[in-house]
Amino acid sequence: MDGESKPLDENTRQAIERTKDYWSAQGKRVISLARKVLFKNNIHSQPISSHFEDEVMNHARSDLTLIGLVAIVDPPRDEIPSVVRILRGAGIRIFMVRSHQHQADAILIILSGHW
Repeated sequence: MDGESKPLDENTRQAIERTKDYWSAQGKRVISLARKVLFKNNIHSQPISSHFEDEVMNHARSDLTLIGLVAIVDPPRDEIPSVVRILRGAGIRIFMVRSHQHQADAILIILSGHW
């Protein structure tokens, strides 16, 4: 908040998790933004090498600095509720696959018109 980097303590991690869960429960897609400076001398592969991306990704798996969270509202298209009704009427079962159940529940509530 003040522009300084600080270690991520448990209280802050839980606050971030609560914010993510709250936004997901509203049907929003939540993206965490983080950064890490990689210095050229730490990367041994050349950018044209097939190993370059793997090496960069291995470096990027730790010691990241959290920049913040972004919530994206991606509402269903207007015709989706009627398409769902038609498909269900034809006996087709529909499944929503999401990494967070809260988000899936919120989207289903919005689609059903009970929001």
